[in-house]
Amino acid sequence: MICMADIKDRIFTLRTENSLTQEQMAKIFKVGISTISMWEKGERIPRPKLLQELCDYFNVDMDYLMGRSDIKNRYQAGLKYDWESKKEEKENDIFSQLTEDELVKLEKFKNMSTVMFMNEGNDISDKDKETLAIAYAEVLISQRKK
Repeated sequence: MICMADIKDRIFTLRTENSLTQEQMAKIFKVGISTISMWEKGERIPRPKLLQELCDYFNVDMDYLMGRSDIKNRYQAGLKYDWESKKEEKENDIFSQLTEDELVKLEKFKNMSTVMFMNEGNDISDKDKETLAIAYAEVLISQRKK
């Protein structure tokens, strides 16, 4: 069910968050200023095609525009969650699987790889060191399973 209050509020909020006047928004969507005004007053609902154009322009999901969700863009919210949280969980899980001897080997590997890159005249970033450490930890674990 379409809730006029949510749509009108969301359209107004998106327009003002993006510093657009009703006139500017009318030009963008090729409608009259009075149409924008009616949308924001809840006197009219944009046609389905215009609803999709609004979503595309403001980079929001239809569920957000319709008031069914407070998440503006589920795709972006999902990427943030997966990229930051899941990666950290995976790293912690890998290192927690190592034995004491393997942790000692890992530390030696980290030191050797840093020295190796320095000897070749290259700097290695902390992120690259961590990536190498994770890869080496995975090798240690896979060798144990053989």
